[in-house]
Amino acid sequence: MQFRFIHAADIHLGHEQYGLVKRSDDFARAYLEMIGYAVDQRVDFVLIAGDLFHHARADAWTLKQAIAGLSVLRDAGIPVLAVEGNHDAQHVYKNLSWMEFLCDQELLILLNMHKASNGFKSLVRFDEDTRRGSWINVAGARIYGLKYYGAGTARIIDEIGGDVEREPGGYTIMMLHAGMEGQVPHMHGGLTFGQLEPLHAHVDYLALGHIHKRLIEGWVFNPGSTETNSMDEMDWAHGFFDVSVDTSSDPQQQVTAVEIETRRPFRRIAVTADGTETMEEFVAAVESRIEQQREIPAGAVIELALGGISGFRRQEIPLERLKAAVERRFDPLAVRVRNTLAPPGLVAPSGRERFSRADLERRVVGQLVNQMAEFRPQSEVWTRLILDVKNMAVEHDLPASIADHVRETLRTMSDAATTSDAGDEVHDAEVDALAATTSLGL
Repeated sequence: MQFRFIHAADIHLGHEQYGLVKRSDDFARAYLEMIGYAVDQRVDFVLIAGDLFHHARADAWTLKQAIAGLSVLRDAGIPVLAVEGNHDAQHVYKNLSWMEFLCDQELLILLNMHKASNGFKSLVRFDEDTRRGSWINVAGARIYGLKYYGAGTARIIDEIGGDVEREPGGYTIMMLHAGMEGQVPHMHGGLTFGQLEPLHAHVDYLALGHIHKRLIEGWVFNPGSTETNSMDEMDWAHGFFDVSVDTSSDPQQQVTAVEIETRRPFRRIAVTADGTETMEEFVAAVESRIEQQREIPAGAVIELALGGISGFRRQEIPLERLKAAVERRFDPLAVRVRNTLAPPGLVAPSGRERFSRADLERRVVGQLVNQMAEFRPQSEVWTRLILDVKNMAVEHDLPASIADHVRETLRTMSDAATTSDAGDEVHDAEVDALAATTSLGL
């Protein structure tokens, strides 16, 4: 049996990054480039493993972009199978999500587990009349899908893993909007291969989304996002997978990474304050670095990264003057300044080490946690949890997923406590943490 499909994820239509409409156009352009490729190559189907939209409440123009692309695929006779990502899902579910709307319009097939009124979860065949279901057979493949469940994903896989069945003589795909542990630094709630074991016996291709970095690891695949969503992703490849399957071969699939040719260029100009004595000396060093910087393509997004240990207040830096210097030297779409200068004593430098923003956050939060005696014995866990909640909120994770992650972390801490007093402290902390989460509107 032979067939071919596209595996894409994290398209983020409607993402006006940095408040720029042109960046929203870039995300739409990447989406349409993927669709054009699928039609030109006459693939059998397309997978979208979550986050077609950047906002669950996408505006009419963004919905029009989504429909335009999906209509091209429908007219070409190429079915689209999709799951909801954390950006697609409504934080407060009222009636119908845009992904469900697109499914009802027969522009895509949206897959997710079935949850009965008694709370029982199961995988059911997709019903063409109700337009709801967990799996469907297409072009010789059986395709399952689960929407984003955050920290609860591993538990759900454990509950329903036994329901996954391989089509005799066929090929099985499972779509999840979830990341793998260790895929990127400082990521929370990643799945382990052990947690995926209930699926492995029956799944040939695990199609992931959510993390914007490419991953090919055995039977686990994530194409990454189709466009750059942050400066941290600047050096990552962005695109989608073109997958050819021949069930008589070993391996059964050949996966080709396809790059988005129209992707917006991102560049960074990094300057450290180490070795400079005054603010004026540092500004002169920054301006000199800008002038010496090699050519940057017109229309790029440029980050001016100011780091290191300074003997002056970071607020004194004339940021607008430095941005103007970048704009004069190049022709950028936007200039972003990341000012992570730290005063002496806030962090302990090692030689001329420069800290990334994530490392600096971790060090500062860790110092604050260690100042409180009740949290000191498990300061690393508390630090990680605080940063996890912050990052999840920035990524627009569902409130229930954030709460699940807090509960699971605190349960693990409670299990590790060696005295009943420590257990009581963790229980009290759980109440405080969940209350804080609610008060933040998460």
